[in-house]
Amino acid sequence: MGSGKYSALSGAIAREQAMSNVAANLANISTTGFKKNRISFESVLKGTQQTGNANGKNLARIRTISTDFSAGGMQTTDRPLDVAIDGEGFFKVEKGGEQYYTRSGRFMLDANGFLKTEDGASVLGTANDPLQVDTTQGKDIHISETGEISVNGVNAGVQIGVFSVNDPQQLVKVGDSLFTLKQGGDQVAVGARVLQGNLETANINMVEEMTAMIATQRAFEANTKVLESYSTIGQKLDELGTVG
Repeated sequence: MGSGKYSALSGAIAREQAMSNVAANLANISTTGFKKNRISFESVLKGTQQTGNANGKNLARIRTISTDFSAGGMQTTDRPLDVAIDGEGFFKVEKGGEQYYTRSGRFMLDANGFLKTEDGASVLGTANDPLQVDTTQGKDIHISETGEISVNGVNAGVQIGVFSVNDPQQLVKVGDSLFTLKQGGDQVAVGARVLQGNLETANINMVEEMTAMIATQRAFEANTKVLESYSTIGQKLDELGTVG
């Protein structure tokens, strides 16, 4: 009975963690460039895993929480400094001396003409340099599919960098659609297009997430009912133990 009680408890805890993941995904459904997390479960059931990892108890637990880097949809904004990546790759930005990767291309120019993100990070070019655009001769900004910026039809001599990383699973979320790279390197992406006047939406399917929420909630309730049953049985056994 004890083993079954631990199984139900571990199952309830795992589903509670899964529910938190679904909630986090749904909370970012409107976040530009957001990448959802996916959870996979595993059971510790037999052999050395059961005796070594689970101390003889049958447990369910979350095996991995990984980021889904599939592309989101395209939202047309017609704003000149909004850009999205069509294909694989990331924009690279710098803030506080640290470099980050993002699929969010909502940019703006500061008072000195430097291309920035909404929270003030510097957008980097293909040479990992902050980009400065001279708009003294005009305000008509065009960004080509290769990321090259021109003002009033004149090439400004700067190019927005799009980078691919060797192993996307080495990217770690740090909030605001930003990632840091744990290990490995990057290179200028090949084949990716920069689309001006567009933003990439979060890669979250509302129906899929709501379905996962309902299934997770039902699994959690089933595990808690099992725990309640074990508690009731335990009480009855204690009562029987006092007879005579």
